[in-house]
Amino acid sequence: MSDLIKREICEGVTFSTIQDDRFKAGRLSIKLITPLSRATAAENALLSCVLTRSCRKYPDFTSLYRKLNDLYGAALYPSIRKIGDFQVISLSASGLDDRYSLGGESVSSELAELLCSILFDPKLVDGHFDDEDVEQERRQLLEQIDSEFNDKRGYAIKRCIEIMCRDELYSISRYGSREDVEAITHESLVSAWKRLIDTAAVSVMMLGSADPEGAFSRMESYFGGKPRRLRGDTKTVSGVSEVKRSVETDEISQSKLVMGYRCKRPESSREAVAQSLMSVILGGSPTSKLFENVREKQSLCYYCASMADNEKGIMTIDSGVETDLIEKTENAVTEQVGLLRSGDITDDELISAKLMLKNAYISSLDSLGAMESYYTARLLRPSPVSPAEAALISESITKDEIIELASHIKLDTVFSLVGN
Repeated sequence: MSDLIKREICEGVTFSTIQDDRFKAGRLSIKLITPLSRATAAENALLSCVLTRSCRKYPDFTSLYRKLNDLYGAALYPSIRKIGDFQVISLSASGLDDRYSLGGESVSSELAELLCSILFDPKLVDGHFDDEDVEQERRQLLEQIDSEFNDKRGYAIKRCIEIMCRDELYSISRYGSREDVEAITHESLVSAWKRLIDTAAVSVMMLGSADPEGAFSRMESYFGGKPRRLRGDTKTVSGVSEVKRSVETDEISQSKLVMGYRCKRPESSREAVAQSLMSVILGGSPTSKLFENVREKQSLCYYCASMADNEKGIMTIDSGVETDLIEKTENAVTEQVGLLRSGDITDDELISAKLMLKNAYISSLDSLGAMESYYTARLLRPSPVSPAEAALISESITKDEIIELASHIKLDTVFSLVGN
């Protein structure tokens, strides 16, 4: 089984389970969902890291990890994700599945209690988080932000999106800016914590074979009776009045070209699968139009790939190119997008793309982490289909459905990162 079963603890708080007995471990996470904001993104990111260092019951790193070791070497970790115009702050724990515990104890219930203690009862010193914890996590978060800049391919895609969505919440980094992280104070961090536990929508996700009732009961005791709602929605832009262009220089040997497109925000799971398939046909596999024609036949770039974000309704096509080939590469990419829009899709392209997408869905069943990632990406959908269902849908998508979605593609932004 890999189907998600969702029930409500109270308004704005859901508890979802995925029963699967193939693994010896279980996984539990609390996901706090809040609108992206430049004023709070960095605080929320830092807060997630600080919270997982200690709590009042286990007030230091040593005592907390002694508790995790007592739970058969359980692990605790935070993560930050951007889904549409929302920031998702996750506090997660993984540990031995209950059926393997030596004394019959419920590891999942213990992990549920620990996660709730970390979130609701953190260690505060004189009303604020521990100085050493904050500064260590601030330093690591800054290093994480710097590492994104040093990954030039990822940086170029990020800059294209920032320019394309400059008047939208989606332009905000999941970690916030370096300057915002440096400016966080003890008071603002505590305020961020109080704001999240009072206002953020919550999705609790439990994966494994353990009976979920123990974890559900603990989550209900902490979250029950505290209704909240998901505020706002993801803004989509369909029209493009003028293509935005931007060029930056850097000390790089291989220039980067990123083309940002507006496309349809899928209204159903079938449309979402079809749009993912469209992206694979265009530039998501070694048999795609971009790979075969722009990279292989014309030898214009080192790589050329497309990626669709269905939750936002945008698509990026990025290439690694020689500087003097940027314009030719852009023209070649534009030609392939035009062929897709006109319905020039061969049976071989469609079949190969379906096989690749189906394998991607099925492979998300290979681990609890991959399954959680699959469902987290679809967190804002009321009834997400399972990976197995998505795989079946992908097989039945028609060429006409692809062409209809491709008709919505509009070039919005062209960003070049050029070696100097």
